[in-house]
Amino acid sequence: MPTEHILELEIVQAGRATARYRADGAALHLEAVLYPDEALPFDIAILPTAHTPEGEPCRAVVLGGVSHAPRARLKARLLGAWQRGSDPLWLVASPVADPQAPATWEALPAAQQTAVQGILQNAHPGEWHWLPAETLKRRLHEAAKRYHRSRENAHRRRGPAWQPPRLRRKPGFAAADQYTPAEYTFFELPYRFQEYIGQSLANDERVLYAVQRPAMHSHRHRSLLRRERLQAGVLLLTTHRLIHLAELVPPDAANIRYGFRQTIGALERLANASLETVGDNLLLRTAWETARGRYHFAWEFPMWVRTALEEVLGLLRGFYPAAPTRALQRATPPPPPDALPPLVDLAANDPAESQRLTKTFRAALADALHPNEDAHAWALQPAWQRQARTPRVLVVSGERIFTLPNAEIDLPLTALAALDYTGSILE
Repeated sequence: MPTEHILELEIVQAGRATARYRADGAALHLEAVLYPDEALPFDIAILPTAHTPEGEPCRAVVLGGVSHAPRARLKARLLGAWQRGSDPLWLVASPVADPQAPATWEALPAAQQTAVQGILQNAHPGEWHWLPAETLKRRLHEAAKRYHRSRENAHRRRGPAWQPPRLRRKPGFAAADQYTPAEYTFFELPYRFQEYIGQSLANDERVLYAVQRPAMHSHRHRSLLRRERLQAGVLLLTTHRLIHLAELVPPDAANIRYGFRQTIGALERLANASLETVGDNLLLRTAWETARGRYHFAWEFPMWVRTALEEVLGLLRGFYPAAPTRALQRATPPPPPDALPPLVDLAANDPAESQRLTKTFRAALADALHPNEDAHAWALQPAWQRQARTPRVLVVSGERIFTLPNAEIDLPLTALAALDYTGSILE
């Protein structure tokens, strides 16, 4: 017995008269009998979870003894499909719940077959051909993939998971439950910090806590005449990382943003954290464990943010190796991209130069990768920026971080504790 293919369809146009009822307790009251503008020997439906190459839901003809009201959902048995040339398919199906509905196209009386074919031909003249249900599995699978891709793209257009919408009113419980208090304070940051942080976070990353640091003077570092000035910044704890972000130079009168510097630690590497007093300031110390030893980092804050920093410490303890039941760990690396983006030299006058660099380094990367090693990201460091003869590309794979064309840097990820990054027009 051939395998049945069951679809969940949604009726969009009834072919014959349908009844509309109103529920009143246990009784149903007839409100109206609805007649279509054009009578058809079938209903027209869509398969909502499958899209054509044009991005529309797949269409279907639903056979049976009765019509179904628009928006009704029903399980239907796929009988096959009609197609004109390379146009999208018209699926043909019958309701599973109707015991008298045809189980195959061949079981449909010849007169009804001719009627269905005639209506399709009149609506779209051309040469139509029949496709049995057994041959449609791959095409429906591709249509389902297109549907899921469109949903993912729509989700990305709505913004990353960590960024709530700009609400003009107090959010309700449903909205508030989706975001942490730290994520709701995102729009309270100066706009330049919103830009910097927006560049830093992944779409699936969530913000657990944020502490702003104003511009201040250091009690740890001083010159011969005065204490070193620390620029404004933000300490950001996410589900993935602890980020220390400070701007390099405050905006000038023309509001030019000169950029920022970040020190980023992956929480899988966090070994310890502590808070101590240095003069009139507080010092947040963190230790990061790697296969080659420990890395220590410290950041100064004013005394009045002590309560916030103590709350950050409480959250960080959940990531220590000593608390494995609470630690958040990633067992596998994220999936690599389908293709690395083109390399771009922003100072190049000719776009062909960036295309040439991309082609050259794609070939060099293919030769440099180990068997079964995938590249996750790369970045160009132009020759003019390095004051060198040739440009260099930094590559991050699932195993290591290295440079092309020569492996001036080649370190396994297990040896890395933190990343120090500068995004600026100054350096």
